[in-house]
Amino acid sequence: MLFIEVFAPRGALGAEGRELLARRLVELDDGVDRGEAHPPSVEENSRAYTQVVVHEPLTWIAGDRAVGADWPQRYVVRVRVPAPWVKPVAEEFVDRYTRITAATVREVLGEGADPQVWVEVHGVREGTLGLDGTVMGAEAIGELFTGAWRESVRGQGPVPGPEPGTVHCPVCSMVVSLGDAAITLEHEGDVYGYCSKHCRTAHAAELGVPVPA
Repeated sequence: MLFIEVFAPRGALGAEGRELLARRLVELDDGVDRGEAHPPSVEENSRAYTQVVVHEPLTWIAGDRAVGADWPQRYVVRVRVPAPWVKPVAEEFVDRYTRITAATVREVLGEGADPQVWVEVHGVREGTLGLDGTVMGAEAIGELFTGAWRESVRGQGPVPGPEPGTVHCPVCSMVVSLGDAAITLEHEGDVYGYCSKHCRTAHAAELGVPVPA
């Protein structure tokens, strides 16, 4: 579950521009081909549980200027994700949400627009997210996104990523490079790679093996 808030200058983008930006943030559409970052089923489920709200503050002061239609330069994107996800996704999210927001603003306002985009990625503490009255931790939320994919690859060993030397994390499906700094687990001669220690712990429990020290 992702909750994204965008603060945009009042009156700058118009209704169609705000909706265009929101839809692109849901789709993670920045026009950059990054290969197969996630399997299609995971992408679809991720979109289904992503919500975007675009705000236009009545009063917004940046430095000594009022942000609004007369000075539509500032944009703030605030993303809330489960706390264990922050470290693995923060760099990618800052990059992608900046690209999406800036490109959409230029499309709506013209190529001469010079948007300044501030992206914040916030972690929501475990036990403080819920769906339909049920408290959901990071692992349970990950299951919503990846359950079908995980079942389809169960027992197959590491799933190769789009580039040599990469694999999909067996828990969340993110592409992981098997470099020296990789978080890994060796099991029955196979080397699995993980986006985080949280995912490795979850997969080790699934395999019934101890987590490396």
